[in-house]
Amino acid sequence: MNALLADLGKQLVTKWTAALMVPGALFAGAVLLAGVLGQRHAVDPRMLGEWSNRIATGRTHESGTALLVAVAGFLLGAAAAGLLAGAVGFFVEWTWGLTGSVAPLSWLARSRRRRWARADAEAVSAQRALLADIDDSTLRARARQAILDRDAICLVPAERPTWVGDRLRAADVRMHRGYAIDLTTVWPRMWLVLPQPARDELTAVQERCASAARMGGWGVLYVLLGVFWWPGLAIGVAVLLIARYRARLAVGVYTDLIESTVDLYGRELATQLGLACPGRLSPEVGAQISAIVRKDEVARLPPAGPPPVGA
Repeated sequence: MNALLADLGKQLVTKWTAALMVPGALFAGAVLLAGVLGQRHAVDPRMLGEWSNRIATGRTHESGTALLVAVAGFLLGAAAAGLLAGAVGFFVEWTWGLTGSVAPLSWLARSRRRRWARADAEAVSAQRALLADIDDSTLRARARQAILDRDAICLVPAERPTWVGDRLRAADVRMHRGYAIDLTTVWPRMWLVLPQPARDELTAVQERCASAARMGGWGVLYVLLGVFWWPGLAIGVAVLLIARYRARLAVGVYTDLIESTVDLYGRELATQLGLACPGRLSPEVGAQISAIVRKDEVARLPPAGPPPVGA
């Protein structure tokens, strides 16, 4: 047990150092440069060299205690920056679930709805043209590309102000359409029936999502630093763009894994709940699963047609 705890402690320290301390040290260094150079001399190497010489000359006459205090202060500042970036990262993750009910998010949501509607109309038109001449390879390629362009916006009609928010919502909508499963309610029970390898895969990709959100937090901090040191603004914009790419990639993989989990282990959950599911998971069984885990008195049969998109 002591060896296990020691190994766990090493892993936690290594993970904390990689996730927070190293980026925090870089940010603390940027803050130091901002304080030394300011806006007027933001990229002046001569001024930086003069400051370095003064520090080096001054350190030769200072005690080791003062140097130790300075190093400790720098490390504490780096740790504080890491914790702050983590907190901002949590806020970034929270924004992924916003519905766009208020401006300016509502403007973004309307824009995405219009883009999806145009792409859907193009996809429908391309498919109709293909049905008129099924052997035409050009029409087939056009239909395939039109569908890919529409799905790149959202797999279901877009509603949220961001791609990430819509992709998370799409997983819920698609599970409801395919299996009549209320994914938000059912997921904790689904997690309990998963084998450890499946849990490990999901946990790993969840960490990638959190890492992308933390990177967004660092981007926000650098943008704020740009008020005092303009290179910070350039760094922040670059970091935010990278964080956006990583978030979309990680969330796309995460939602694919969630849908795959229901596809593969939905029958196992039904069996654990005492439902008969001899074949593939059906909407009838999925509706019963949702009713059982909600512990309500709603009808346990799915609607005749597919549920509304916002359901």
